[in-house]
Amino acid sequence: MALIGSAGCVAILFLIFLVTVAFGSQVLKRMGLAAEQPLDEILFSSGIGFAVLQLVAGIISFAAGLTLRSAIALLLIMSVASGRGWKSLPRLGKQSLRDLAEHSGSRIAKLIGIGILFFAALEALLATAPLTGSDAMHYHFTAPLLELGKPEHPIFWLTHSFFLGLGHELIGLGLVLGGDKLALLMIFMCGCLTAAALLQLARRLMPMEWALSAALAFLMAPMVFWQIGTAGAPDIWMGFYVLLAALAMERTSGAVGHRWMVLAGVYSGAAASIKYTGWIIPAVIVVCVFWISKSFLWAALCSIAAAAAGVFPLLRNFVWTGDPFFPFLNRWMGNIPANPYGMKLLQSDIHARAFSTQPLAILRYLTAMTLTGSEYGFGNYFGPIVLAFLPLLFFCDWRKRLVWVGAALWFSLLFANALTTQMARFLLPAFPLALALIFAGAADASRKAGKGVRSGCLATLALFGFFCLASDALYARDFLPVSLGLESREAFLDRMAPDYEAAQFINAALATRQGNALIFNRHLFYLRVPYRGGNPDSSWATNPDLLTDPAALLEFLKAADIHWVVKFDGYPDSLAGVFEECEKQGMLVPEAQGEVEEFTGNSRTLNNRRLVPIVLMRVAN
Repeated sequence: MALIGSAGCVAILFLIFLVTVAFGSQVLKRMGLAAEQPLDEILFSSGIGFAVLQLVAGIISFAAGLTLRSAIALLLIMSVASGRGWKSLPRLGKQSLRDLAEHSGSRIAKLIGIGILFFAALEALLATAPLTGSDAMHYHFTAPLLELGKPEHPIFWLTHSFFLGLGHELIGLGLVLGGDKLALLMIFMCGCLTAAALLQLARRLMPMEWALSAALAFLMAPMVFWQIGTAGAPDIWMGFYVLLAALAMERTSGAVGHRWMVLAGVYSGAAASIKYTGWIIPAVIVVCVFWISKSFLWAALCSIAAAAAGVFPLLRNFVWTGDPFFPFLNRWMGNIPANPYGMKLLQSDIHARAFSTQPLAILRYLTAMTLTGSEYGFGNYFGPIVLAFLPLLFFCDWRKRLVWVGAALWFSLLFANALTTQMARFLLPAFPLALALIFAGAADASRKAGKGVRSGCLATLALFGFFCLASDALYARDFLPVSLGLESREAFLDRMAPDYEAAQFINAALATRQGNALIFNRHLFYLRVPYRGGNPDSSWATNPDLLTDPAALLEFLKAADIHWVVKFDGYPDSLAGVFEECEKQGMLVPEAQGEVEEFTGNSRTLNNRRLVPIVLMRVAN
């Protein structure tokens, strides 16, 4: 049954992909733009289609709420608007397969191609497992789930909900049409599109065998394997749009070059719509457009295109809070009294443990992030391949527009990250660009610098491949049983999903009770009862500075229509005193209690667990 359900989601996913390609193909024709290679046309078309799909879905969600009916209507309208774009699909598919077959005729290229298909299939299987990603269960999937069926509204008890970009609208679309499995598969599909875009970009800079190797290295890298398989984060969409923007900028010469500049602006805006840090991308593209065109007009038109594609999440946050980048500009322009305690913890959550803006510290980050992942947010999950091949950038042909535009985007993302967060996993959108350039350098060095350099490059790639294969196999073994139908969904979630047993206890305890519950768990996705997040670590509403006595706490609970409080392994430290005082005064009365198993610390992969007490408390009238 698991495989049948997965097959159904894959069918829906393929249909969505076809709609976006057909729609985008029609837009390209209306703009008078044509790609030289059929796979390029598929990628450019799907990029346009998904950019429009996520933007319109966001507008619908904000205005009326995304439902099954509105999601289907949106896809049907796009299908009708595609017009003759549908007729181009068979041709594009056949020509793309023929083109890849013709240019991958060598034995080495075929072996690398088999490796690409193997890893793509393995990641597809992992994406069919139920959601267990920590950040996804906290907000990437939880916030879109809470917004479904009604107009979007600010969720002040979930700080990270204001970080939702248009990539989260695609998660919401997946949840409506097929649940968390389809939403995860949409992220996986974007990973495949990103690998294809990387291949097309790399083919312009190096022989086919090297280009295929770059695509394989991308899919094999543990960071990518995790992100497009099980993590449930939409960051990979930014990587896809960045590659399309770079490919579009390559075509900005000739009679229709200015139209490609506008299209590059659209892709850069779509990239920026995924998360706040993405706004460096349209800034770089606009500068490149001005440098090439020497025209303020075309730079302005590119800016307008980028804003149209990406500004909606900022406008939404501005309407809600007065701060488009809430909460980071709130002290100057916002109108929401942000919780200082939550703000401090949020800042620490998005900054590396070793964060520092001192020049030597920045230099250390740029060189050490792949070696000391614990200090820089899982930077070691990228593997050392970029650092190992970095000196070979010298051999790239820097006269090519694609090389210097790609480098400008890569280095801008890298240095913006170094100055703001130094969280290496946020560099996922820059990773495919980095791979394309370092593989181009390695290919040119292998050709120009002799047999010794070539042997060294191949040995490095072999070691990287073995490292990735071992890491990915170790990670995949926990997910394959449920994906293949050898383990039940419940057993898998009991084994792998943090806070799942607590969520099941809360769902059962409140099944026949009325009113909202105040929950302190971090992982909220599997809760199916009315609730509010109460942990001040991740809530703007729960402010320890204001909830200093039982009367203030009781007033807060009544204002939020909270009838129940779930005491899970005690209360949060910053609120423990006032909640315990309420218990002593009879304001919180135990109604149900039990024990659940929970992971200790960040040791899910080690499966370290302990028994945790959980109590349902009734708020006394």
